[in-house]
Amino acid sequence: MTVIADARQSVHEAVDVRHAGRAYQHGHGVCAGAFHPKLVVLLGDEEVWAAIGSGNPTMSGWGHNHELWLVLRGERHHGTAAQADLGTWLTELPDVVSMPSWIATTVTDIGRAVIPTEVDAAASQLRIFGNLHEPILDQLPTGPVEALRMTAPFFDSRGETARALVNRFQPAVVEVAVQETLSQYDGETLADAVSDVPQADFWFLDEERTRHGKLVEWLVNGGTTALVGSANLSRAAMLLTTELGGNCELVALATATERLFPRDTATDGDTVQALKTIPPSTEPGRRPLLELLGARQLADGIVIELLTTAAAPVTIETSPDATPGTWTAVHTIKDPVDGRNTVRFRAPERVGGAVRAYLQLDGEKHTSSEVFLTDTVRCRPRDESQDRPRLVRDYQLDEAFTDPQLASRFQADLLRLMSEVQTGQRPTIVRNVAAASQASVDDDDRWSRWIHEVERTFGPSLTGLIFPRLMSLPATGALGWSDGSDIDETELAEDEDENVVDDLPENPAGAHAQYIPPSLRQRWRAWARRLCRTVVESPVPVEYRMMAAQNYLNLLAAGVWGREESWRSELRDLAGVLVPMGEERDAVPEQALSFMDSLLAVCVALLYQDVEPHRGTERDLIFKSAWDNARETIARADLALAERYLYRPDVTHSRVAMESDVRQLVDLAKATAEDPDAETFALLRSEGLTVERIDGALVVDGEVRNPRLAAARVANRCEHRPAAVIARNDYKTTVILRDGRSLAVAETGSPVWRTYRLSPVTTPVSLLGEDRGLPRTSSSSPLQQPSPQIRAMAETAGVNLQHLLVAL
Repeated sequence: MTVIADARQSVHEAVDVRHAGRAYQHGHGVCAGAFHPKLVVLLGDEEVWAAIGSGNPTMSGWGHNHELWLVLRGERHHGTAAQADLGTWLTELPDVVSMPSWIATTVTDIGRAVIPTEVDAAASQLRIFGNLHEPILDQLPTGPVEALRMTAPFFDSRGETARALVNRFQPAVVEVAVQETLSQYDGETLADAVSDVPQADFWFLDEERTRHGKLVEWLVNGGTTALVGSANLSRAAMLLTTELGGNCELVALATATERLFPRDTATDGDTVQALKTIPPSTEPGRRPLLELLGARQLADGIVIELLTTAAAPVTIETSPDATPGTWTAVHTIKDPVDGRNTVRFRAPERVGGAVRAYLQLDGEKHTSSEVFLTDTVRCRPRDESQDRPRLVRDYQLDEAFTDPQLASRFQADLLRLMSEVQTGQRPTIVRNVAAASQASVDDDDRWSRWIHEVERTFGPSLTGLIFPRLMSLPATGALGWSDGSDIDETELAEDEDENVVDDLPENPAGAHAQYIPPSLRQRWRAWARRLCRTVVESPVPVEYRMMAAQNYLNLLAAGVWGREESWRSELRDLAGVLVPMGEERDAVPEQALSFMDSLLAVCVALLYQDVEPHRGTERDLIFKSAWDNARETIARADLALAERYLYRPDVTHSRVAMESDVRQLVDLAKATAEDPDAETFALLRSEGLTVERIDGALVVDGEVRNPRLAAARVANRCEHRPAAVIARNDYKTTVILRDGRSLAVAETGSPVWRTYRLSPVTTPVSLLGEDRGLPRTSSSSPLQQPSPQIRAMAETAGVNLQHLLVAL
């Protein structure tokens, strides 16, 4: 459901509006004149109904005034030429009238759907058109006609339109109907406009209700044709085009089966000529400096689209309900361009549903009309399908963790949902999104729709756990006025001064860990283990794997495992399924994968704690396997998103990753992606060795007490790649070539290369680490005449053998 209105003509108060942006899209249509069409379109799967008329969407327009409408009913596959006219007008409308881009997309899509597949030649006299590119007057037939009848609530002050209609139709009789005081007209110019017609009749209409219908009716050969719609008998409506400064209008032309022209009390031209009801203009009309077209809610921010002609900063404000005193500035556009501006920015987690903009120019504040923050996904047609498994309720984890009965319900419900997905009862959200019927879907809309589907499955609370701090619109509630002055939360108490406030500690990053009673911790451990097996053993969609991992982090932060270490292998397995599988990088929205990459970084950073990867303990090996599987993905992690998954260690036995842990791990992953040796260098630095690559060789230079041991330690790290290592100090240089289990060693003061074959339990350090001479070997060759094996090892390692000799 979509509503488009003129920003300058709205008569509602924003505080009175309900559900805009949540149940229906709302945006402004802006053109040089008034955005004036009155149109309602109902688009179904098979049928199209449309109403084109004079009634504004107000209580008067739809309930009290006298209005004129033409209602069109047709089928999408087979319809009239007028239906095609309407669809074409809708598709062209956004090209001429400024409106929010997402609403322009909706209008275009609806226009294309309205155009029938097959046009029926019947009812060819029924046509619908506007004045986007051609004046309405120029699209009307020409005379002569037997009679011309005109009525409208507004005639232009110079009578130009009435005169133009008379000249075009050349009637023998003209009739004009007005309300004596409620219609706006200049009687003198109106009477003069029809003075050349042989017979001119004037009618006064009763004034119990406003006659708001716009009607031009003409009679030819006994048949009546009527023009109805939004166009008043004014120059801006009938004689100008929208793109050249006129109003935007929409009218329908049809054969009338009965006379529509109203007649109440006959009067004469002299009486009309003496009247003038058009109020004097107190100020010439001018276009506002600032017009807000619309505001769109994204999962991670807001998009604002506006028009401005002033070179001044524009401030965006939001309010929960548009009541006075509740507006809060959320963004400033420092250098807006002259014309249309589209601005995207991050906003607080919860912002108001009403949005407006203002600027200051020459000491005067110019404020736009309000729009309503629109969630385009929630405004989509309702999907009432019931075949999609979901949790039975929206669970609040702080309650579920402490309430045994609620904990049992939640645990069983989530496991039930997982099992239904694994048995194929629910297609993945990716396929649901791909199969959507909307013709134009941008990345932001795809992401928002995906999140909406996740929320339908898990509920808002758990969705907020998987994707923390996504922006959400405030819930609809009763509106009220505050009584008394606003509370200043920065105000000091009587016994405080500014120094006290300055000394208050800043809140550390991360959410508070949940408290789980000791009596429930064993149950939660067992459930987490089962949940882990469920998502690891059978493939489930991305959001289910993230749900399992984030729940596990939550329980670790709650200290559920105490001093036990059994969580490490389970968290490693969960981290493994957070690496995108198969075609998920292309099938799942990019924003969702960014969250998953960042969640993965937090999981592996937690495994990295208390680990020394070069050792061989169980926790070291667990981290090593998780790291080897995930480091390419972790390199893509967004630190800002990763911080959202952090917890504060404020519960006994909390296991939480710190911001520094995640940053160190992501930096290492990025460095490793650029340089395969970066991880090796980082490990060696942690062991006190600084290594650099020179001409393909790994070089340890400077303060090295034992070059042979230093070279052996570097070679230890190169078991999976050929390498040349140089370690030296002021007295000695050691060179090691390694290719798998083959080792070649040369040192200063020794004229030979020695080669060794490492056994499965031997390492370079265990072979060469003794602080005495080199081990004996039966394979050696002169330093200046190395064997073919040594030459091949140097070539495989990518170094020049002569450079190694020079180093020696």
